[in-house]
Amino acid sequence: MAKGDDIRRRKTNKANRKKIQKDPSSVSARVASIIAAKKRRKSGRRSKCQGMCFSLPTPEDPFNDRHGEKDANIKHKKMPMPSQANAKISMNKESDVQRKRICDSHQGSINHGESKRLKVTNLKNEKKLLVDTDKIGKANLARLGNKKLQLFAEHQVVVDQKRKSLEKSVCPSKFLLFCLKSINDSLLRDGELNRAQDEPLMVDTWGVEFWKRFSVGKDILETSGTSPTLQQIAWVASTAADTIASNEKEGLSFTNPFLLYLVPSQKDAVKVRSVCKPLKALGIHTVSLHPGASMDHQIQGLKSCEPEFIVATPERLWEVVSLKAIDISRVSLLVVDGLASLSKSGLLEVVKCIRQSISRNSRTVVFQGCSSAEAVQSILMGPFHE
Repeated sequence: MAKGDDIRRRKTNKANRKKIQKDPSSVSARVASIIAAKKRRKSGRRSKCQGMCFSLPTPEDPFNDRHGEKDANIKHKKMPMPSQANAKISMNKESDVQRKRICDSHQGSINHGESKRLKVTNLKNEKKLLVDTDKIGKANLARLGNKKLQLFAEHQVVVDQKRKSLEKSVCPSKFLLFCLKSINDSLLRDGELNRAQDEPLMVDTWGVEFWKRFSVGKDILETSGTSPTLQQIAWVASTAADTIASNEKEGLSFTNPFLLYLVPSQKDAVKVRSVCKPLKALGIHTVSLHPGASMDHQIQGLKSCEPEFIVATPERLWEVVSLKAIDISRVSLLVVDGLASLSKSGLLEVVKCIRQSISRNSRTVVFQGCSSAEAVQSILMGPFHE
């Protein structure tokens, strides 16, 4: 199409639109409805058929003026009722059926009473049997259910015990290894351990053997040296901390100190406390009792922090116990450091008194040195590992 023809066509269309807008009555009904719908759409008002949900035109409403609604003026046709003749036929059929039933009932009226009685008695017997069988079945099911529950509970207990024993026998827990690592890092920073010469605490052979013996539940007697090394103290403290954590997971709590560590002198007390100090970040508090500090200061420290570990010389500990500033009757683990040196210093009787004031259910670990067998037997009351 040429450019002039296109311009001419647009002008004629524009003129036609102006005519339609001026006089809408001059157009057809279809075009007028389109124009009205466009005006409603621009003004924000729409009819029902122009929304999201719309109805299609039908033969009864071709222009969709009612928008899918039924016309109230149209009367719906009722279903035709059956004629009187059909009604009479159906009534006659029903009456014939009823007559036959009545005749049959009269003919069997002689034996009807006896059969009825038999049926009633049979029904009663059947009900009784059903009730009895239901009771017996429920009782049997209850017994079987109780037996199954009991067997399941016993099996679960056995499985849990096996699982716990396997976990204990295979390797130490993660918390125990974490305690050892924190102590190892602290000793390396303080220069107590040498990274090049000393092995990490986690792979110490004595510690692994100690943990295995401690897991069995018996007392331990160590005869290798006079005084425990840093590695041995670290394993004893970490094993005690791991026992506290595992008992707390099972819902048990400790109001008294868990570990009581007896040492011959103040120097040994400082040594043990320096090893246990990194465990404070894990919630294990350690308090040392020795003659180098005042009694009031140490008693105040016991009351303020409620320690899990106590490192003490026997004479100072016995003074604090005599003043009733601490209760050691429920101590779970007693460690005696250097029993030979304690007996030479004349403190063996004090150690015996401390041991007798602790419950017999507690564990005992003794680093013997060169002490006599009688002294060992007075401290270790039950069977023990060497």
